[in-house]
Amino acid sequence: MLELQTIVKGTDRMIELIGELDIATVDKFKTSVEEARQGATALILNMEKLSFVDSTGVGGLLNVIKSLKNDNIDVKIRNLSAEVYEVFDLLGLPMLLGREVFEQRE
Repeated sequence: MLELQTIVKGTDRMIELIGELDIATVDKFKTSVEEARQGATALILNMEKLSFVDSTGVGGLLNVIKSLKNDNIDVKIRNLSAEVYEVFDLLGLPMLLGREVFEQRE
């Protein structure tokens, strides 16, 4: 199960992911990002309440971020739990996406 909440501030968007990003929810995530990107110059993915991500979720996340960057939309991943960051780190996401994409907990 995945809940997505989008907050709009001018041309900035923040999507809060709550629950699990996996094979069952990745399409919902992609749709939410597609809707939020309209008119956006920056998009923050707040993953503070993301409890699980599988390989399909990681693949979907990579595709979304690549598409956003290709459209010159600044992307940040914020507030990852240690467990989810460990999965991302093991898969090399910080190296693939650039460490500047990842922001520490506020």
